[in-house]
Amino acid sequence: MNQLDPRVVTLWRLQGLVAVFTSWLPMYALLGWGVGGKFGFVAAAAAIGGFAVLLALRALIWPAFQYGAFRYAVRETDLLVEQGVIYRQTICVPRDRIQHVDTRQGWLERLFDLSRLLVYTGAGLSADGSLPGLDSEEAVRLRDELALGGRGGDDGV
Repeated sequence: MNQLDPRVVTLWRLQGLVAVFTSWLPMYALLGWGVGGKFGFVAAAAAIGGFAVLLALRALIWPAFQYGAFRYAVRETDLLVEQGVIYRQTICVPRDRIQHVDTRQGWLERLFDLSRLLVYTGAGLSADGSLPGLDSEEAVRLRDELALGGRGGDDGV
């Protein structure tokens, strides 16, 4: 079983901190401002500050556990993905069922030269298998390998 690129831990930490300071903190600040009149501004600010510290700690600590729990293998007949710290999930995507394979990069992923590999089958609209935090060159290599499917490039026609 293969591991993701270790740089993904730093990426996930940064993404978590960005979420805390751009989404969670403003939302709780507005909530605290509205509640501040009832319980006092200092009490509301202390509660919001404490919650922000907990969210920031989660953003800094949890990615190391996620990284340790994520494994994948590209086998001859399938793609196997194991993930989950608390709830383990194992996904097996048969290579002959793969419809298409994409690589994606967000702006933070580009900073770290990492990519996400998305594997689609005919079963639905969303990706059936996802490998975040791959080195960009490795993601392209895997995309090209998986795009051949289980047929070795022969479409059987």
